This record gives sequence, C-alpha cells and structure tokens, in this order.
Amino acid sequence: MINYTITKSTKHTDERGFLVDFLKGDEVLPKHKKLGQIYFVTFEKKHAVRGNHFHKHKDEWFVAVSGKLKVIFEDIKTKERKEFVLHGDTDEYVRVFVGRNVAHAFISLTKKAEMINYASKPYYKSNPDIYYYSLA
Repeated sequence: MINYTITKSTKHTDERGFLVDFLKGDEVLPKHKKLGQIYFVTFEKKHAVRGNHFHKHKDEWFVAVSGKLKVIFEDIKTKERKEFVLHGDTDEYVRVFVGRNVAHAFISLTKKAEMINYASKPYYKSNPDIYYYSLA
C-alpha cells in the first residue's frame, strides 16, 4: 500500500483576497514537529516535470496553488502506482502527503503552475536524500 494521503485545506476569503491553511502542527506526527524546509515550486511550461525521485528519510506535503498538475506516485518496493490531478485554480485546495520510499513526479498540465511543498527534513547538498526514479 502506497504511503500517501489526500486532505482538503481550508480557504478563508474576504475582500482582501484569500488565505489557505496549508499545514497545521496538530496535523503532523510528533516526528515531524521540527521544521524541515518549505519550497515554492514553479512550472514555466506545459508538460514540465519535477520530481522523478524518492526519499528514504523525509516525508513531504504538496499543494498546487495555481494551474493543474498530474501527480504520479509509485511505491518503490511493491510497484503499486497512483495517478491523479491537483487543481490549483479552485475554491478547494487539496493537500497531498507522500511518505518515504514513494517515488513521486509532478507534470504541469497547464502553461504555468505553482505549488507549495513542505519537507520534514531540510535539503543539504552534502546529504541530499534524493534517489532518482523515473516515472514521467
């Protein structure tokens, strides 16, 4: 069984714009309470691919904030695979959690797309914890 979950994020709207609850401390396990790293990721053309890797020591959460992204997950041990689409231009944002040893790739289905990514551990070039795995 692939270690991932999909949950909906709360969007608060008023005359100034909107704010989305991306991730709250009580929504993560105690092992993730220490700040890892937050990324803002852009896709500058249709069919741009990001990811194509897995991690052995970190978990991640993703939310598309604009555009549309095809998501591909594959458990590297069982080869079980899941595919779905995240819509960033919607009134309801969907947050995706992906666990360790789950390969993941994101493909832009629109000319431009953006997402926010939280990793449970920071990236260090000296110890990247990135293992390439081609999905797309």
